[in-house]
This record gives sequence, structure tokens and C-alpha cells, in this order.
Amino acid sequence: MSGDLQWSNPNDVELSKGVGMLYFVRVTDSSGKEYRYIGQTKRGKSRLREYRNNVRKIFEGKPRRSTPGQEKYRPVHLALAKACQNGWNYDFSPLENVALDQINFTEQSRISELGCGLNVKWSWYVEDYDSLSVSDIP
Repeated sequence: MSGDLQWSNPNDVELSKGVGMLYFVRVTDSSGKEYRYIGQTKRGKSRLREYRNNVRKIFEGKPRRSTPGQEKYRPVHLALAKACQNGWNYDFSPLENVALDQINFTEQSRISELGCGLNVKWSWYVEDYDSLSVSDIP
């Protein structure tokens, strides 16, 4: 298994801290089904690097965070880890810069426009990783 998750910046989105940004994840499983996610940040590259660290921690069997109540991973982490494990195609990149006072609205609009099924309130423990598949996401 590889935790070497990569991201790219094909749209040349500004990645400086303090600048609002939406990012996009699309995972395509071996049957061709797509799973999509939109996230937001004002932390730039450091936010994107957290995903690589989270996938690595999944493969190491470690919780997402050690803070009580924050140990669980989100659906996007499951999809990215399974993509790395199974050699599935995925896209992970900054999508666009957004004014901070519009970031929540724009994120919700893009989630709807792009059919982002990974943006759901569901989480899982790292101990359950081997028994889960991306199709388990409600």
C-alpha cells in the first residue's frame, strides 16, 4: 500500500495562507464509479498536505487526531486511501480562489453543481478501514 498521495495545481490557484480556496477530489474506482468532494481552506498548501499525512496515518493504523472526539476519518479520506491502495485514478487539486466572505456559499454551490457525494456527515475509525469500501459511504 502506498500513502504517497499526490496533488497538482492545473488551474494555477493561489495557495498562499489567508487566501480563500476551494479544492476538489475525484476518485474513480475500478468499475468506473466516481466519488467527488469539495473542501475549503484559507491555509493553502498546508491543508492539501494534511491529506497526504492522513492517508499515511490510515495505512499505519493511526487515528486521524489524538484529541478525544477527533479520532475518526471522513469519507474523502476513505476514498483517497482506497484509491492509493487499489491503484484507482484520482484527481486532487485546488479548484478556485474565493473571497473569504463568500467561501461557505460558494463551497455549497460547487458541492451541488459537481454532485459531491463525499461531502456527507459520516465518519469512521481507522480500525474499520480494512472492512470498509467506498460504496459503504451513505
